[in-house]
Amino acid sequence: MDKAGTSGGIRGKMLLFVAFLIVCFNLRTGFDSPDPLLGTIERDMGLSLENSGLFALLPVFVLGVAAPISPRVARWMTPWKIIFWFQLLAVAGIFWRSWDGVAGLYGGMVLMGLGMGIAGAAIPGLIKHQFPDHASAMMGVYSAMIGVGSAAASGLSVPISNMLGGWRFGLGVWIIPILLGMLVWGAYFLRHPAGVFQSDPAASGHNLLRSGKAWQVTVFYLSRVGAAYFFYTWIPIFLRQRGMSYEDAGFILSVAMFAQLPATLSAHVLEKATGGRGLLIVMAMALAALSCWGILYLPPDWALWMAILFGLATGTVFSRGMALMVERARTPSESIRLSGMSQGIGFTMGALLSLLFTSFLHQGGSFLPFCLVYTFFCVLGMVSGRMSARPGYV
Repeated sequence: MDKAGTSGGIRGKMLLFVAFLIVCFNLRTGFDSPDPLLGTIERDMGLSLENSGLFALLPVFVLGVAAPISPRVARWMTPWKIIFWFQLLAVAGIFWRSWDGVAGLYGGMVLMGLGMGIAGAAIPGLIKHQFPDHASAMMGVYSAMIGVGSAAASGLSVPISNMLGGWRFGLGVWIIPILLGMLVWGAYFLRHPAGVFQSDPAASGHNLLRSGKAWQVTVFYLSRVGAAYFFYTWIPIFLRQRGMSYEDAGFILSVAMFAQLPATLSAHVLEKATGGRGLLIVMAMALAALSCWGILYLPPDWALWMAILFGLATGTVFSRGMALMVERARTPSESIRLSGMSQGIGFTMGALLSLLFTSFLHQGGSFLPFCLVYTFFCVLGMVSGRMSARPGYV
């Protein structure tokens, strides 16, 4: 039985679920809100092209650094408190980034990234404790709400900045939903202390770096991160080379992002329907690779349909990658540690590989090297995903 069901009945479960939705919605809004405002920030702050690239890539590396810290913090702080207090750290970072100069722009991003990265890495463990019977499905909800938050931040930051009078407001306004989430989150756990779990001291002695299953999950997450950042870095450039306007290229990317949402919610059901041994991951990775080739090599009229297929495939991969963090762990504490390892190495190495391949592509504008590299990430994901989805624990 889910622990949420024992904490205050229906009203308690509803409060926890609402708090969970708001917290997950907020995990990436601070990272995605600057993207559409980057040109304005460049002009206002006098940033060079290299500094702008660093500002865009910095969140990925900060997430990679932050995730492994969460299991260590969990040794002396309960996960609900980790999620609560480190969101407050993120609020401080967003405020600093929005209202200071260049130092605040970078320092605030680092502070916000540490807060959200540490808080986010603790969520799989809390889900495994609160919803042990529905942990995989709840990780699908977690993935979907991250997507909704990212889409909202990307789509609303420019209108908000225009309405309120500047890009600083477009970045700073995302403090409000974080504070709302903290209010509801704290209200639930203060009223229902039975929902709190302590870390398992015995689990902390098990070295996940020596676990083959943990490395399978980590490599799968690495392949997902690398493929995603590589794709979204280059596809807008290549779509422009194919003759699309900025608006049309942006629309194609938006369609791909929104198509991820139904896939993240249905991935758990589809995994069961396909036998539960990673066949869905193989199919989704193959579809992602084929649709990537289709976006670039089929006639432009096909780009919209290929983007929909791409979004469905990558949404499935993202959802399954997050779900494996609870499925391959025996205890909530172990789930937090697996989350820290897979996200820490996955974000850092995935971004580095993406950056490495990007530096090679700068020497030529051909679609073929890009598609081959993206296919490499997908094949890596097929193999590691199939292996990590097999029964067993870290």
